[in-house]
Amino acid sequence: MGPTKMMIKDNTLYDAITGKKVHERFATRREMDEYTAHHYLVLPVVDQTGRSWEVDGRPVYCLHGASYETIDGSVIHAARCPDCGGMAIRMDEPAVQSECVHCTQCGHEFDARLEMMES
Repeated sequence: MGPTKMMIKDNTLYDAITGKKVHERFATRREMDEYTAHHYLVLPVVDQTGRSWEVDGRPVYCLHGASYETIDGSVIHAARCPDCGGMAIRMDEPAVQSECVHCTQCGHEFDARLEMMES
């Protein structure tokens, strides 16, 4: 069992499953991040412009640093784009010893394993 998945509406946190209000009146996103970090909660993943990642209209959450999933627990094989912070997904092309991914927002293509080794 992982952290409780939250959704944000009007600077208020709601449980993503039940819709129950958890906490309100946050002044900044940083305050929300600090609150969720101390209460075993997780917010939807966002890119550098603040736009949340979505798959089929459902927000994507990052659990344990590198594991991504939707509200219903469906695992998403994705990576963060180093350019825009958007969601990069694996390309359907067969490649030998390569994990080429394509950013859904900016179109950047890169090898996720190579990017991890360089950083």
